[in-house]
Amino acid sequence: MRFLLPVLLLVLLPLFGCSVSIVPQAGRGYQLNKDNSLTAEKENLKVTVGIQELEVAPYRMVDNITSFKVTLDNGGDRELLIPLESFVLVDGEGQQYRPIAPAQIQQIVKKDSNYLIPYPYVGYYYLEDKEKSSRNQTFESARPFYAENYPQDIFTQALPVDAILPGAKISGLLYFVVELTNKKSFELRLYLPGTPSSGPPDFSFPFSVEKN
Repeated sequence: MRFLLPVLLLVLLPLFGCSVSIVPQAGRGYQLNKDNSLTAEKENLKVTVGIQELEVAPYRMVDNITSFKVTLDNGGDRELLIPLESFVLVDGEGQQYRPIAPAQIQQIVKKDSNYLIPYPYVGYYYLEDKEKSSRNQTFESARPFYAENYPQDIFTQALPVDAILPGAKISGLLYFVVELTNKKSFELRLYLPGTPSSGPPDFSFPFSVEKN
């Protein structure tokens, strides 16, 4: 027993003490910012990309949804329209992922939303809470009342799809169905309109996944 305890600690410690960090890899032409985002500029377009904190981001209610904070700054004299399809996420093994629209995320989380209720969701953690809430309603109805369980932030914080005016910029979140903690590295690519996706991207933001 005296020798068994250290062995168990060696086995269990990595399971409970392992944390995951997403580390941006700043290379030539890419600026590393204080918030761990990356910024690059090409042809009067400045692009900044950062990943949301895994522990606090609201999308973590579903383990395989990841979001990136993206800022597109148009420094040119013509408006720019960059569709959602211009972005692609590629992991270290070459697996690619396309961004998904906020409405698709809503459908993913909707089926179990009454039981998956992290911040900023509003709902019932337990059936007892639902019963207490129903007794406090000021209206009477034969149908059960359910709170809205998916946050409006999924839509309001998404990257706008509008054209970017000269001298203006847009910011928002890009969503991907991927579990990054299982990856070793990945990069977010941006192909501007007119750039063939079979060639090199106009922008490529690399990140590594480090487990401590």
